[in-house]
Amino acid sequence: MTDSSPEQAPQGSWGARMLNGALWMIALRWAIRLTGLVSTVILARLLMPSDFGIVAMAMIVVSTLEIFNQTGQKLVLIRLENPTKEHFDTAWTVSFLIGLAIAAAILVVSPLAELYFHEPKVEPVMQCLALRAILGGLENIGTVHFRRDLKFNTFFAYNVYPKLISFTVTIVLAFLLKNYWALVAGILVGQLALIVLSYTMHPHRPRFTLSKVHEIWSFSIWTFFRSVGYYLNGQIDQVVVGGFGGAALMGRYAVATDVAQSPGREINDPMVSVLYPVMSRLQNDMPALRDVYLKTLGWTAFICAATGVGVALIAPDMQQLVLGDRWIGIAPLMSWLAIGGAIAGLSSGAYSLFDALNQPGTGARLIWVRLFLLGAAIVPVAFWTKSLIDIAICRAVGEALFLPGLFHAAHRVSGIGFKQYVQVLYRPLLASILMAFAVIAANMTLPISGNTRLAIDIGLGATVFLGSTWLLWRAAGRPQTPEADVFGRVAKITQIPSAHMRS
Repeated sequence: MTDSSPEQAPQGSWGARMLNGALWMIALRWAIRLTGLVSTVILARLLMPSDFGIVAMAMIVVSTLEIFNQTGQKLVLIRLENPTKEHFDTAWTVSFLIGLAIAAAILVVSPLAELYFHEPKVEPVMQCLALRAILGGLENIGTVHFRRDLKFNTFFAYNVYPKLISFTVTIVLAFLLKNYWALVAGILVGQLALIVLSYTMHPHRPRFTLSKVHEIWSFSIWTFFRSVGYYLNGQIDQVVVGGFGGAALMGRYAVATDVAQSPGREINDPMVSVLYPVMSRLQNDMPALRDVYLKTLGWTAFICAATGVGVALIAPDMQQLVLGDRWIGIAPLMSWLAIGGAIAGLSSGAYSLFDALNQPGTGARLIWVRLFLLGAAIVPVAFWTKSLIDIAICRAVGEALFLPGLFHAAHRVSGIGFKQYVQVLYRPLLASILMAFAVIAANMTLPISGNTRLAIDIGLGATVFLGSTWLLWRAAGRPQTPEADVFGRVAKITQIPSAHMRS
């Protein structure tokens, strides 16, 4: 009798298991993301940009403090071969105690946030959101088993249901209140639903203990520093905008970032989330580890090139269709944010590689180097020009400058060579350039606009990108890269009708 459990799966099956898990998570992620997109579209018509800006300002401070609860306890539990109940309970105890400390810190700094953002409504919002930090520490630590056992369908369902509840509450209250308190209530209800579901879906019942704290902390201290740096990397431009732009500009930048980067992020992030648990099982098999990382990098390049350049090309018509007249003028901002997000996506899998090789310090140091580069690019220009587009351009440039150093660090720990990186990356890059030329040429030639142009641009862009990728892949000798998975599945689908006809 064959045991198909994750723990005993043969090494040759890891690639297929990872791909299937990633596809399952992407499908679920997009189901909830479509719900979120509907929420954004509805709320953009019910609320003012300043409402989004007030909550975004509060969340910058709240989320910055909440990052102190991202000390890597869950990553340790995933990486350990045989964690005990004491390991799980210690991780839960640490999370709960940190949550209490974060809630207290939010209450203390809330008056200072009002002074920085020059918006008195931020303080009461932060005081309410302090409750989220406490609730976050109460989540059942047993849900880590969903990722350890590669049950990504269960893991994502566990995250989907609370978001659906939050969506429903937010929309109903937005109709009733028509102000930012609807957003605040939705955040808190979603966190409460996550706690209830965590104890419903997994039988583990944590208790207070610190018996394994030293063992956990030796690894998690580095992931903590990396988490802080990673969060600041994602927020540095919004912090700067909030400092000089006020609630309205802050709202425009936050919504533009969300709409521009979501198509790529909502595919790439769930795929990369599968990477670390799989790599943890392969930590003693370097050739397999390299293959899994390069395969994931290839998928990331394929996704980010298509969505990043694609959104940049259709931003004017996409902005009008998705957000409406209140947001006119943010299309150029969306284009640059999409490009920057695509470049940043290429770095996402490397940190899982460092962690799997028990070198979390390498990833932590690199993420702070990235923060320094982004800060040096963004902060002076932001306060000099006070232009949202200039800030987005500087972010894209900073992300591009960081990538070579990251790839070199991955080479040093794993032996991945320059030629291997080129073989993985050049086809998606060339295909995206050809797609851009085709769409721009069509827009300059055809006298169309609005939703018709949007539909034509999407169809033309997808056709050129996939077609050129296919030609480049065939010219390269049909290597076992993401293109092989994509076009192999397409071939199987297209053969089904002909098979029926022959029968």
